[in-house]
Amino acid sequence: MIVETKAGRVEGFEENGYHVFLGVPYAAPITPERRFMAPQPVAPWSGVRPAKRLSAVCSQIPTYGPVGKAATSKLDFGTDFLTVNIRTSSLNGSAPVLVWIHGGGYAVGSANEAVLQSGAFAASGIVEVTVNYRLGALGFLHLNDGSPDNRGLLDQIAALEWVRDNIAAFGGDAKRMTFAGRSAGGFSVAAVMAMPKAKGLFAKAMPQSGASTGIATLQDAQKLNRRLLERLQVTEAELIDVPLETLLIAQRDLCNQSYEDHDFERDGSAAMLGVPFVPVIDGISLPGHPEELAAKGEVAQVPMMIGCTTGEYVTHATAQPQDMDFYGAARLLHERVRPMGLTGEEIVSRYRHALPDHSPLGIWRAMAGDLVFQNPATRFAQLHARFQPVYKYLYGTLEADELGAPHGAEVGAVWYRQGMDVNSLPERQRPSDTVFAKAIHDIWVSFIRDEAPRTPVGFWPRFTADKPTVLHADNGDFRLATDPFQDRTNLWKDIPQNHSRRDETS
Repeated sequence: MIVETKAGRVEGFEENGYHVFLGVPYAAPITPERRFMAPQPVAPWSGVRPAKRLSAVCSQIPTYGPVGKAATSKLDFGTDFLTVNIRTSSLNGSAPVLVWIHGGGYAVGSANEAVLQSGAFAASGIVEVTVNYRLGALGFLHLNDGSPDNRGLLDQIAALEWVRDNIAAFGGDAKRMTFAGRSAGGFSVAAVMAMPKAKGLFAKAMPQSGASTGIATLQDAQKLNRRLLERLQVTEAELIDVPLETLLIAQRDLCNQSYEDHDFERDGSAAMLGVPFVPVIDGISLPGHPEELAAKGEVAQVPMMIGCTTGEYVTHATAQPQDMDFYGAARLLHERVRPMGLTGEEIVSRYRHALPDHSPLGIWRAMAGDLVFQNPATRFAQLHARFQPVYKYLYGTLEADELGAPHGAEVGAVWYRQGMDVNSLPERQRPSDTVFAKAIHDIWVSFIRDEAPRTPVGFWPRFTADKPTVLHADNGDFRLATDPFQDRTNLWKDIPQNHSRRDETS
């Protein structure tokens, strides 16, 4: 079948009862001279462009420990990767639209991975669009030469604009668009919600396992600029001529250094996450921190569904000493909590009082998971709920010692299509209970279709700071419950302690 887009005609194919269009460009290729430019318009083409194969993906090298290495794409790299993959059940009508941003710590991953090729949402009557964008230094390195900041997010906005202008030809309604993503994709959604250029481009937001984490100040971004130039031994003017492989190696080395050796003085606020290439508050594309803007109602005023897994740092913890003691937990966390005005000793002490049955490694899992995923999601949900409907979920079983469903565990269920071959997926994304997976998928579809999502247990109350109700999806079961992570945000506030911190961490 052939569809007419603003730039030219594309030809897709049929698969499992829906229409597929792969590797459709929404912006021009990232040639060397365009590395650090804003996304440029696609050059129109004549004739029919085949859209039957996945495009290249953004060049990347494994980084960020076991989680990042598992997320690193093994697909072909290239320059023409600012593309979208579209699946739709019908080329006619005006179905709701899902635009999905992949994760990977802003440095790895792609929209072309197997789990995002299931066609699950197309099979459910949603026009699904998955987006490739610039990663690492290409997407997020601050430059002093006038190049725009946040190029990776500008790419995402360009994709949203492309969807706005073209999705009707694929049977979608641009006015019913949900902007969603997981991990760095969820971080992206929260950041784009705070960008003026994105105003009016989507009707709903759905950040998963990520919210307003990983935002750099301009000062932090300047530090990273100097680190990279020193590593490459070049000036900023010479950066455009550095071979891409050389740039990627330096990028990987800086990412590994920040992730494995957190340092507040070196990295600033990026020390919390250990991910250096992140969105920058430049006062232009991103005028402020998403949480600060959300508190004033100055992020996209759209309904939001947001949530996390129960064991966000389970996999991350496999890289830590299994015989960790409380002193070791405090030492490892100290640099990560300094941006919040805390010390490792203080935060370990607070968590030991709140979670007395946790082991030292369990305390580390709890604190790191809260710092990066749980607390930002809770805060962003609380702030946004002052102005718009918010629905918050929790995925997985609550287990002792901060074990439970690891980061990303829900993705295979969210993208599950009834009857698909789950063995084609990586084991970590392979749903074992397909009935439960279908129920999860149906909840996501319900939110995309309707403002008030339907669930197996009926009405899903809105989440607010005063009534922090979550939908807990737990091992085949669903129930409405008070958010068990809600009160843990208070552990990070400036609360006087009436016990000895030093004794508690010994």
